[in-house]
Amino acid sequence: MGLNEKPVGTTIRCNFTTIKCRDQNQPLGRLHEMTPNARFSEFIKDITPSNTTVSNCQSAHKDVRTALLNDDELKNKIKRIILGGSYKRSTAIRPRVKNGSTERPDVDLYVVVDGSPLFSDPSDLMDEIYAALNRARKDLGITSLKRNRCSIALSMNKADLDVSPLLERQHDALYRIGNRITGEWYKTDPEEHTNWSAQQNKRCSGRFNSLTRMVKWARRHNKTVSRHPKSFALEAFIAPNISEIETHYGQLFHDWCQNFLDLYEDDRLFSICPVLEDPAVPGGDILSGVTDEEFCAYYDKVKTHRDNSAKALKEDDEEKACEYWRKIFGERFPKPKQSTNSTKSSAITMSPLSFTGTEAAPTERPAKFA
Repeated sequence: MGLNEKPVGTTIRCNFTTIKCRDQNQPLGRLHEMTPNARFSEFIKDITPSNTTVSNCQSAHKDVRTALLNDDELKNKIKRIILGGSYKRSTAIRPRVKNGSTERPDVDLYVVVDGSPLFSDPSDLMDEIYAALNRARKDLGITSLKRNRCSIALSMNKADLDVSPLLERQHDALYRIGNRITGEWYKTDPEEHTNWSAQQNKRCSGRFNSLTRMVKWARRHNKTVSRHPKSFALEAFIAPNISEIETHYGQLFHDWCQNFLDLYEDDRLFSICPVLEDPAVPGGDILSGVTDEEFCAYYDKVKTHRDNSAKALKEDDEEKACEYWRKIFGERFPKPKQSTNSTKSSAITMSPLSFTGTEAAPTERPAKFA
């Protein structure tokens, strides 16, 4: 009996995932008839950062990297500079448009230096990097420069960056990132986060990145009490709850919502934020900075997404189905294609479904960062 032939309700355990099989007798084509996968492919392509955005980010982080490595007072302390964050993991979504203007994308850079948490002060190290960036302010075109708790936020003409100092890997093979307010050093590993995310995408035949973009876009479009949980926390929510075999993105999104709700049902019942293990840091909790209220608000929003996606998948009219998807994803979700036949001007052009094992998302992708 193959993977697709498991009995209904069977639990499949794979690396980083637990999913339930769908009833194989369910008329899959009919279920998705009014939400062709082509509409989701168009949507995913639209919310993926453009080649221009990626190029701007590449230029910005390379310029900052060069400036720091050439700074006379800092260059001898730097071991290397690491690119991290959602752009490195290929899970970023296009910058938002606010008040008619497109915001600059965010890029994460990590400056690795030697040192021990026992004898290094996060504030002092951040001050040194801040000073180096300030010295290159004019050359880099920096318009804003400020210290946050764990990073230095800088704005340039075409991109925003968060530059964080990291202590080189310690005895436990993990980096340390410092909090300049409390003086604490936290275990972290942005490189392993990137590797882990790539493994999830490979495990799901390329659909992990695409679903992550959909979930992040729905998160942005449907605000709750705060922006949390966000970014890597959402990826960690998706990994154990994504089907490895579902290829229709509408069904994939719905099933992720349902699996998420089932997994954290008890936490919501008692109004508490669960512990979400960091895949790179044993014993680490990715949700340590998320409050009970913030998690519960997000849980309730996912429940609404589950309900709207279920209605869309069952709808026998594509325009009505689209209305439900737009409640989740907003107006960027494409409307149905209209027929060019003048005698059937109201007919909907149905796109063929593809249920291969390969990714159904667009093949044209921005180049990954180096």
